[in-house]
Amino acid sequence: MKDDKYIEELLERYYDGLTTEAEEQTLKEFFTCEETPVHLQAEKAMFLQLAAEATPKGMEQRLSSLVDEWERQEQNTTSIRKRSRTIRLQWIAGIAASLLLLFGIGRYLNEPSSKYIAQDTCATPEEAYAETQKALIMFSTALNKGMGQLEAMHRVDHKINQTFNELKK
Repeated sequence: MKDDKYIEELLERYYDGLTTEAEEQTLKEFFTCEETPVHLQAEKAMFLQLAAEATPKGMEQRLSSLVDEWERQEQNTTSIRKRSRTIRLQWIAGIAASLLLLFGIGRYLNEPSSKYIAQDTCATPEEAYAETQKALIMFSTALNKGMGQLEAMHRVDHKINQTFNELKK
């Protein structure tokens, strides 16, 4: 006869789901073959009931397909939530951009138009003439300087072409 303490430990492990098939077989043999101590009678009834319940044929396959179906539904739901969140954010961004545009247009239309018109800087036509002459002289100087550099580049280019043609011969 197996030690009662050993059987009690096996039962505790069995209820925790930690037993091996060999240990479960030991428990089954103990409760079916031997006389069971009085303090283990309730455990015997419980164990025999649990051991007697066999899984119906196809139950594991049906449960597996059901779990797979739930997983597919969850993925679809998650996908739909992500899409709806994206669409919602696009709508919010579009509304915000529209409001910003309308606000900017409103500010532009409410400002006095003189703010955007150039103000005269010269008090008399003579001052304006003098300022125009200064600007044209500055422009002419810059243009002449650029033309001088362009001529220097033409000379360098001409020398390079001559050297190249001489080497080619």
